[in-house]
Amino acid sequence: MTRRQVRRLLGSPTQSINDRQFLARYSTRSSLDLRIWPRRNRSEAWVYADTPHTGLATFIHFRRGRVDRVSTSPLPGPGPEGPVDPG
Repeated sequence: MTRRQVRRLLGSPTQSINDRQFLARYSTRSSLDLRIWPRRNRSEAWVYADTPHTGLATFIHFRRGRVDRVSTSPLPGPGPEGPVDPG
C-alpha cells in the first residue's frame, strides 16, 4: 500500500516519525527485529494512537513510499520528544 491508500483507509496519523525516532522511543532494536535504513530510502513510521483500541498504538512503517511493516504495541509513556498526542 502507498501512503495515500493508508491515509484513505485510516485517516491522518497521530504522529509521523522516522525509524531512528521509533527505535529510540518505542522499542529496542532486538525486540522488534528492525533495520535502520539509510536516509536516502526515506524510512518513516506513522503512529495511530488508540488503534485498534485504547492503550494500544498501531505503527505503519514505510520504506520507499510503500508499507513495509505493520506492528501494534502498548502506548509508551513520555519519550525524549514528549508523549504521543492521541488528539
